[in-house]
Amino acid sequence: MYLSHRMRSIFPTRFAGFALTVALKKETNHDSEALKGMLAAIDQGAPNSVYVMVVEDGADMPDGRLDGNGDVCSNFSGAVIDGGVRDVAYLQKIGFPVYALGIVPSTSIGHYRFAGSNIRVVCDGVEVHPADIVVADPDGVVVVPRALAPKVLALAQEMDSRSTPCTR
Repeated sequence: MYLSHRMRSIFPTRFAGFALTVALKKETNHDSEALKGMLAAIDQGAPNSVYVMVVEDGADMPDGRLDGNGDVCSNFSGAVIDGGVRDVAYLQKIGFPVYALGIVPSTSIGHYRFAGSNIRVVCDGVEVHPADIVVADPDGVVVVPRALAPKVLALAQEMDSRSTPCTR
């Protein structure tokens, strides 16, 4: 299962890890606690985790706390955002790998509410469950359901052993 061509990296990168999913629901609010659950989810990340965030109707709204939150950057191998991302220069400077639907200057604060973490989400049309394997490289983003990982690995190894390098 792979995400569409719309999901692009903010700089050439690659990463892999286990999905830690987060969902934000579109809701105008003045609640300072509206995104608190997202911060708690970030604290759960491990170096082999991939932060997979789905922002409802979020192509023009970013994950407002990804823009340099040290916890995200130190606790995750990368991030996939079904929405926009901001502060790209900073993310490039620190080398934190992010795939997103686009780059936007806005924030999610006051526009979204935390809707859950470690739940099933649909990211760019692909169903992602907590702990699914997420692999991203310059060709795009692939999601492997955790239960199918051994089968997918065996198939990939078989395909790799059959392929021959291009010679001229």
